[in-house]
Order: sequence, then structure tokens, then C-alpha cells
Amino acid sequence: MSGGKKTASFSFPHDTSYRYLLSSKKLFVELIRSFVAREWAEAIDETELEAIDHSFVLPDFGRREADLVYRLRMKGRDIIFYVLLELQSTVDRSMPYRLLQYQTEIWRYLLRNRPFKEGGHFTLPAIVPIVLYNGQRPWTAPRQLRALVEGQSAFGSELLDFEYVLIDVERYTERELLELSNTIGAVFLLDQSADRRQLHDRLAKLMGTVRAMPEELKNQFLNWLANMVARQLPDPSKAIDDMINHFKEEGEIVMGLQQNLEAIRNSGVEEGREQGLREGLEQGLEQGLEQAALRMLRLGLDLDVIGEATGLSLDKLQRLRDRKRQV
Repeated sequence: MSGGKKTASFSFPHDTSYRYLLSSKKLFVELIRSFVAREWAEAIDETELEAIDHSFVLPDFGRREADLVYRLRMKGRDIIFYVLLELQSTVDRSMPYRLLQYQTEIWRYLLRNRPFKEGGHFTLPAIVPIVLYNGQRPWTAPRQLRALVEGQSAFGSELLDFEYVLIDVERYTERELLELSNTIGAVFLLDQSADRRQLHDRLAKLMGTVRAMPEELKNQFLNWLANMVARQLPDPSKAIDDMINHFKEEGEIVMGLQQNLEAIRNSGVEEGREQGLREGLEQGLEQGLEQAALRMLRLGLDLDVIGEATGLSLDKLQRLRDRKRQV
């Protein structure tokens, strides 16, 4: 797909929101087939995908990025897809070097329990590095590792090299994303929205796509949209009411969206935020968010979803869950 000039967006949270969506194998396959023009992309079998529940992000970058790892069994071989969710607004030109470090750690992780005999057969699983970026600035970092190596033009294949796949959310045009007519295209289009009016206009254009989504993906999409609105718009209550009124003719879709929005509103997320802003006390905000998280835990929501809505860390949420069980 070609790029297109975009206006400034809401800068929606990128880590837990995209991680939540792409934890669905269906959506991960949809992402690859929609934005990676390679023959192997069409050959991916969803039933042969397995999520690897481990993060390889270096401590120095923990606040700026998140990752997602899938293992694919194809033709008797393992293929690893490493997706780096790039959170920072600035472009880091050291990206190929960082990805090299992550790939080395993945190999170390996968091989740690594999017996190795001297002189025996030894292979490494293929790793496909993918960067998903939604920053406003054009991506200018080198795509190939050897571009970072001084004097590399004097050498040939002697130098280590690889090229990562870049999926740059802001560079796709509205027309391209609408033509996809799928969930991930809808997410990208709304992620680009500059304000509430554009969000409404684009959501209206996507109603046919939303209606046609499989039930599982529709629920994920509406949950993502509800959390996005609750977290990013300056007046979530008004935004929620406006959106429900704007799309009230879309009964089933609005009902699903309203349920998600009301769950977030009633959970106390907004109340906790307003209290923190009003009092200017970090402690008050933290307590409000903890109470909201406890209510969401009682509703049975996943930790990733609660973390996205409240901004609390996974470690904090696990402690709250343990405390709830002891009550």
C-alpha cells in the first residue's frame, strides 16, 4: 500500500491496545495479509500459529515499546514472527541494531532447553522482524542492519544483514484502509482520526465493515473503540453520549459499543481521573484507578483490557487480583 499525508491524530495508546487486538490469531493473520506483500504471508495457516508468552523488550525501552511473538509451524519448520509495537513519537535510527538484539534473545530463549551435541545437526528457526509504528513523523530509520555499519560499502556478504518489515499506520490513505473492508483496516483508520468529528465521520463510513465482521472480531473491535474513546477524548462522558446518539440507527453495533462504554464509565475510570485532576493528588488518582480495576476484575475482564483502560501495570493488576481473591 502507498503512503498518504495525514493530519495529527489523537496519538492513541499503542502498546496494550494493539497488543490486545493482535493477541487474536485471526487479527494477526489479517494484519500480515493486509500489509505485508510477500508470498509467505498468504501461506500462513492460523491453526498452526502459537503465541509465545514472553517479552524480549530491553529494560531501557520498556516504557516506549511492547512486543508480541508468534510461532508458526510451516512445512515442518518453525518460523517466528516478532512484532515490535513502537510507542515513541520520535524515530530511533538504531532500530535494526535493537532488532538484532531481540532476535538473538529469541534464539537464546528457544534454544535454552534444546540439547546440543558437538558435531550434531544444528539449525536456527527463522525470525521475521516486524515494526508496527503509529507516530506522526515519517519513519526515517534504516530498514537494513548493514546501513548502520561503517564502511559497509566495501564489503559484500561477509557482513551480517537483515531487513525488517515496517507497518506504518499513519502512511496509509483513507481509501486504502476502507478498501480493505476488514477489522485491522478499520482500527488503523480510526487510529488516524484527528478529532471527534473525524472519528464520527470515519466510523460512519466503516459501519458496513463493522456489520460484516465475525462476531469475535466485532466484539474485540468495539471493546478497543470503547477503551480508546474513554482514555483519549477530553470529555469521555459527552463523547460516549454523542457517539451513541450519532449511531443510534445502527442498533446491534451501538448496543455492543454502548455496553463496552457503559462498563468503562460505570467502573469508575472517569471518576478516578476527574478526582485526580480536581485534587491534583497522584494518590487520589491511583486509588480511583485501583477501585476501577477492582470493579473490572469483578466483571471478569482480561488484565490486558483493564491495563489499557486504567494505565495500571500488569504487576499492580496481578496484586489487586490476588487481594480480591483473599477477600
